[in-house]
Amino acid sequence: MAHRISRVSAAMFCRRCGQENQDDVVRCVSCGEQLRDPAAPRYVVDTELGGLVPYKNAQALWAYYLGVFSLLPLFGIFLGIAAAFLGVRGLGFVRRHPEAKGRVHAWVGIVAGSCFAALQLAFIAVLQFL
Repeated sequence: MAHRISRVSAAMFCRRCGQENQDDVVRCVSCGEQLRDPAAPRYVVDTELGGLVPYKNAQALWAYYLGVFSLLPLFGIFLGIAAAFLGVRGLGFVRRHPEAKGRVHAWVGIVAGSCFAALQLAFIAVLQFL
């Protein structure tokens, strides 16, 4: 099966002056502000998966899976805490590298992990009073 890799040309805006620049330039054409680190890895848009699985953002992906598995009794407390932590880190990665995707996966990890861990802790606290 052949993989189709395409390059989407997008515009980047300078943080300092607001000038629109091509995505392949390192410095702003207007003020010379550094737009991106030339040594940082560049991501190519993969049209095969269509952005469904954020495999370039491992923290968001792990947050999602840990958030789902935080439903497991007792283990869910630790999995939920880890899911929330990795979800926050995954969101930070998306902010720095928007082309990597994974915002929804990170949020699912944060919300599901936090809720299920809190519910299990509350259930254990209620059992203490019975």
